[in-house]
Amino acid sequence: MSESFENTNPLLQIDTGFRSYLKAFTRSYQNHMVGGQLDYAFESDFAVRQKIMGLGGWGRLSKAINTTDISAEAKHLFMKCDQAGALKYPEIYEIVKKSAARLELNLPIVFVRNDIEKSLIYSIASDLIDPCIVLTDWLVKSCTEDELTLLIGCELGRLQNNHSTFNWAFTYLNYNKNVYVPTERSSKGAVSNQLVCSLIEWIKYADVTADRAGIICLNEPGRYCEIICSLYSKGFTDFYGRQASSLDAEMLTALTQVFSAQNARSLKIDPKFTDLQKRILCGNEFLNCDALFEWRPDLERPQTARITAQSCDVRASMILGTGGV
Repeated sequence: MSESFENTNPLLQIDTGFRSYLKAFTRSYQNHMVGGQLDYAFESDFAVRQKIMGLGGWGRLSKAINTTDISAEAKHLFMKCDQAGALKYPEIYEIVKKSAARLELNLPIVFVRNDIEKSLIYSIASDLIDPCIVLTDWLVKSCTEDELTLLIGCELGRLQNNHSTFNWAFTYLNYNKNVYVPTERSSKGAVSNQLVCSLIEWIKYADVTADRAGIICLNEPGRYCEIICSLYSKGFTDFYGRQASSLDAEMLTALTQVFSAQNARSLKIDPKFTDLQKRILCGNEFLNCDALFEWRPDLERPQTARITAQSCDVRASMILGTGGV
């Protein structure tokens, strides 16, 4: 009788041993690493960062950022800003907890700034401080839960893919007057033209990686295009100072459906398309990528044919007009 009951009750087949519990509890995104990078990350993001690290002047600049600039910013945040937690900004804290769990990350520190009257979100990390995500009160008050989840998920992706130093290097370029200017910029030397061009090039690829992380965190990833277009329509300005008051989510979704029937080499993008429109189209491509469903096994698989991570990268390169790096 007992043997028969064990054979029919699936609960009795679950391994409840401490070793199994420990293995499950300590699982990490290391299981998603392929060739030194995360399986969802855009390959060109990693390749251009490797190129930047070999350029003259990068060693001096990155050292200044990691030892002085980021530490000064963190000190300012701890002294002047509110830290989100279970009692203060609990809605933000819950979004970060859920998103970090989906990306298999340790929970970062989250600060809400009331000293800046505009939309802004960014992340910082170095060997000297724990990873942090910073957002302004404007976003907390103006954004929906889905929009905040996408923004926070993107910043978690930037932390997970070591974007921080490169993002802060971008603040030295004077490329856009709306680029965030941190508390401290300690490097006084001029940034070489080659380094400037490479960082500007890298931003496009970093956005693709970050958006993929944000998509993984969304409750309904299929709404990515709608959510990001809504966000920018509210007047959102990103860390790099970019804005876009009008984005047509229906047009971009329809174009993605057309692209789904074409191979990568056949993808043709209107030359009038902005970098942001191309970025959203790249994000739409990820919605059918195998990597998304590896991270989110709870999602219903799409009816259309899925693509591999490698194919997704090739298609993204064609959309961006780079043809690969």
